[in-house]
Amino acid sequence: MLLLSGSSSAGSHTAATVEAAAGTLRDRGAEPLVWDLAVHPLPILDAARHGRPELHADPLARELPALADRADAFVLASPTYHGSFSGALKNALDHLQDAQVRGKPVGLVAHGFNLSATQVCDALRTVVRSLGGLAVPEQLVTVPADFERVAGHRTLTAPVAAERLTGLCEAVLGLAGRLAAVDADGVPAS
Repeated sequence: MLLLSGSSSAGSHTAATVEAAAGTLRDRGAEPLVWDLAVHPLPILDAARHGRPELHADPLARELPALADRADAFVLASPTYHGSFSGALKNALDHLQDAQVRGKPVGLVAHGFNLSATQVCDALRTVVRSLGGLAVPEQLVTVPADFERVAGHRTLTAPVAAERLTGLCEAVLGLAGRLAAVDADGVPAS
């Protein structure tokens, strides 16, 4: 499963939530791959190279699509910027092709100063649908009060937010499992 942290700020609330999601997924036997756009920023997409990552000089622009090819599901997380998701996350999604997301479960996470950050999930749901992904109904919106500093690191500590994150992760894993149990013809695998 590929988790994209869409904040360009190191140690962000978004990154802390993605790390918490990765832990929840590991606890359930999944192998999460975290791509933090603050740590691994991507170059602005060159439209002439879209769909041909091998032509990119930047190794990160080749690596992300390769990870997306192998991923069986995604979690997309973003801070709220002007009522929508970050340009860093938009650029990362632009580096992917429809086929890399199509038919795969996607969990949506947003962070903002209040619960109006649900707009981020609404906007991402539209993008996921356009890529043919399957956004699960569960989503998580966090606010600053959901976090504390633990051993010097921002950590998601609010019980209600942690519970919602667990529900989101279980929904993504559950759908991924059901999809894996069905072959290309729609017949349950034996």
